[in-house]
Amino acid sequence: MSTTSERRPERTDPVARRVTERYRRLLEESDDPNEWAYAWRTELNRGGFRAVDFLMEEVVDTGKCIGCASCVTICPVDVFDYVDERPIDTRTDACVLCVLCAEVCPVLRPQDKDVFALVDYREPRTDAGYGPYSYAFYARATRPDILERGQDGGAASALLLHALGQGTIRGAILGDVLPDNNQVGVQKLATTEEEVLSCSASRYTYSPNTLAFREAMQRDIRPVAVVGVPCQIDGVRLQQNSSIRAAMSAWYRSNVALTIGLFCSESFTHESLVRLAELLEIPVERIDNINIKGKVVVRLDDGTVVTASLKRYREWARPACLYCLDYSAEHADLGMGGIGLDGWTYTLVRTETGHRFLQAAIDDGWIETIPLSEGPRGEELLNKLSAGKKKNRPHPARMPTLAEREALGYLDPKTFYTKGPGAPPEPEADGESGE
Repeated sequence: MSTTSERRPERTDPVARRVTERYRRLLEESDDPNEWAYAWRTELNRGGFRAVDFLMEEVVDTGKCIGCASCVTICPVDVFDYVDERPIDTRTDACVLCVLCAEVCPVLRPQDKDVFALVDYREPRTDAGYGPYSYAFYARATRPDILERGQDGGAASALLLHALGQGTIRGAILGDVLPDNNQVGVQKLATTEEEVLSCSASRYTYSPNTLAFREAMQRDIRPVAVVGVPCQIDGVRLQQNSSIRAAMSAWYRSNVALTIGLFCSESFTHESLVRLAELLEIPVERIDNINIKGKVVVRLDDGTVVTASLKRYREWARPACLYCLDYSAEHADLGMGGIGLDGWTYTLVRTETGHRFLQAAIDDGWIETIPLSEGPRGEELLNKLSAGKKKNRPHPARMPTLAEREALGYLDPKTFYTKGPGAPPEPEADGESGE
């Protein structure tokens, strides 16, 4: 199979080549990953460069793209299409050398050090290993219809519906499903109650929620809330806090009113749906809902609930998820996930913005809460799952490419650095030599 760079010989921008070489040198030499962005920022005073070439060669062609779509939705001239969960540089010649696509890629670099001030984490705050937060509890919607259509409490849906009703947002960036397959996700700009409710419940295949930003800009729907998995939230924060003060980054700073990050260990390929159906010995069309609670819990079209082995299902985890180190959406205003207590949403309040939106919904009776002590295993799970996503992992820029992982015969993103080729060597037993 040919690579994108082999298909696109016109990628010959000499400045992009210089940036690529500088970037790779910094990866080797600099112990401070916040210095890596110097590789492209140094070109800004010289008029910029065709950063799309650098991004495609360093991230997309190597198979490291996580599919967050930040480069697609920040581009002011529509250079990219988005196909098969990755950007395609369809209109390279349209590039205006703004460098934003490189600036907002979470695979190329971590958040800048000033992210704590820019995100406005709420005081008092603590960090127990899963990012700064001010307080936490279990939450759920009070309306029965939201509870019925939502998943694990429906707190996110209730929060968004309250905000729409109050006018504090005019739309929500969400994930919907294909009309003929309710487990394959697509982006959705929801502006009505019914549209929000239609996006309720979880899907475990990847949904490119943030592509809906393009529609929000075209229709001038603002401000918006965004609900996404951690890699998508990281991309949004880079868009908002870019040091390149362009009009596109200003739009994200001004018009993204709330970020809700969904806890996520990994998502799954579309092939996983077929494989899951085979494990359960049912037609794939019968799968109505999937939930993961230490095992794969599947609700069928007649309401029957069956289960499958999570260990087997994880064989079809999305390889790109290796390049995300964030389980609990550490840079979101609110972190939410269905762990610890069935029917409730584990909720981390991280920022002043998250506190303001959530407390307004609670005060108006849309959401009810109970303390974490009602489901004590939730904190243990959150700590374990967050630690597991970081254990032994370098920054994605220093991780092996997809081709290198394929050569090793090991694509599992969850265990590559704990049980697979990236795991540290076992300590030698006492009394044994290494010879």
